Amino acid sequence: MLNKIRSLLLGLSLIVVTGLLALYLYVQMGKGDAIFGGSEGTLPPTNFMSLDHPNSQDGYLLCPETLCTNAQADGPAESFNVDATTLRQAIVDFAEAMPTIRTHRFDIPNSQFDFLERLPGEHMPTVVSIRILEDSAYTSKIAIYCFKPVGTINRESHQERVDRWIRLITSTLRK
Repeated sequence: MLNKIRSLLLGLSLIVVTGLLALYLYVQMGKGDAIFGGSEGTLPPTNFMSLDHPNSQDGYLLCPETLCTNAQADGPAESFNVDATTLRQAIVDFAEAMPTIRTHRFDIPNSQFDFLERLPGEHMPTVVSIRILEDSAYTSKIAIYCFKPVGTINRESHQERVDRWIRLITSTLRK
């Protein structure tokens, strides 16, 4: 009786291991999206012109009134003494150098970038959307919106994140 149970369990184990191995190979061939979903997700891009951000909502927005007409910005857009192309390159260099940041969307014609940042201890990432605005031939600005689509975080944490991003982008420009 014990031999029959042992044989049955061994047979079931082989079936399960074979099935898991087949699933692993199926996913490695690039077909796993049908089972587990794609890596893109359904996070829509940030539209600064139609963004509805009341000042009391979780999130933090720095944006000029001319761009964010529907939103109550928490402050004006940050100015930089470089042209838009140099600022774009500094933002890309900064994002690539940080292991906690992943590029989610790169819209070069509109000079808008959506990044996902997940700091240690956070279960879900925070979205940081940046739009580069050309101010003059030698100056540019960034509109930046930081929010967490899933989970909760207080407004002050978003403000600290935006301040840190601006500080690090500024230091990247000095190099």
